[in-house]
Amino acid sequence: MIAHLTGTLRTSELDWVIVDVQGVGYEVHVPIGTAGRLREDDNGQISLWIHTSVREDSIDLYGFARRDDRRLFRRLTNVNGVGPRTGLATLSELTPSEVVSAVHHEEIKTFTRVKGIGKKTAQRLILELKNKLDDLIIEAPQSPACSALKQYDDLHSALLNLGYQSSTIDGVVDELRAEIDGEEPVEALLRQALQMLN
Repeated sequence: MIAHLTGTLRTSELDWVIVDVQGVGYEVHVPIGTAGRLREDDNGQISLWIHTSVREDSIDLYGFARRDDRRLFRRLTNVNGVGPRTGLATLSELTPSEVVSAVHHEEIKTFTRVKGIGKKTAQRLILELKNKLDDLIIEAPQSPACSALKQYDDLHSALLNLGYQSSTIDGVVDELRAEIDGEEPVEALLRQALQMLN
């Protein structure tokens, strides 16, 4: 099993990257916004904590910037009915601190914001994770202003990774500023931005 990768970031898209490790390129699925937050070390390399998903027809790698983010992903996907894709969608839509807060405060609506999670699955997540997250080191919960700032950064990073120029992105994101409130899904904002750019 691959547990960790350190190498050169060759390609980055909205929700996946290719990491070159000594000439071998690994395609890794990542939560939206992760690619834009990866930082190179002094040797120009980035590191990701990896979860390897093995099925009969595929082997998929899921990458996270922090070890505890991977641990949270694994606990999400241990819940019946929540597979890796839904786990990834959860950590794309919600920050780790929002996931923990939603579990502790039984916020069903927070989970149903995630594509693929209905009310029953949200209730199951809360029930099964209630006492299983206390050992994770998670960033402090964000204020609405901080959530909106993260949303802004994630949208900007996603468009940058898709090949748009920073100056062009700034204009489009500024036009969407009224929509960036920390509540609107980043995927929905990205669709709006792409429509404006096209």
